[in-house]
Amino acid sequence: MYKIKYLPIAKKDLLEITRYIKDELHDSLAAMNLIDAFDASISRLQEFPYSCKVYQTTAPLDTEYRVLPVKKYLVFYTVLEHQVEIHRVIYAKMDLNKLIK
Repeated sequence: MYKIKYLPIAKKDLLEITRYIKDELHDSLAAMNLIDAFDASISRLQEFPYSCKVYQTTAPLDTEYRVLPVKKYLVFYTVLEHQVEIHRVIYAKMDLNKLIK
């Protein structure tokens, strides 16, 4: 079983997403449901880290990212020896080429 590790920027992404939904949209229930969806989806990576497709771009990347869709968001991660590193959590309609390097 693989260990899940969140990089600081991924933790910040999650905090900003849930804070926006809770504070700006005034929907605490939606924020909690989204957190539950992230937890359920990401925890499956402990057993099946290679189950998601490799993220393809027009320009080559230094790292091979995999992408896990969760509702309207994309979780970008890498698979290491016995660890899955969560790098970013980004709204799917953002300009991904500017955010993923």
